Amino acid sequence: MKIVEDNFLKFLKTTAKEQSSLGQEKLIPDQLSDLADFVAMHLWQTILFLAFVSTLLLNFGIFINNEV
Repeated sequence: MKIVEDNFLKFLKTTAKEQSSLGQEKLIPDQLSDLADFVAMHLWQTILFLAFVSTLLLNFGIFINNEV
């Protein structure tokens, strides 16, 4: 029973080290941190803006293709 507990404790230590190293890695570079904060605070507005812009670009592309 002691061996099982030791193996489990070693496994927990390994997992804790992996978790702590993952917590220290940044997903977004510091240069984009302000932009990421803005998007996080204004998520719905960002989604609506991107939908509006993509719709304009799509319609503009269709308009240009029809004229040729």
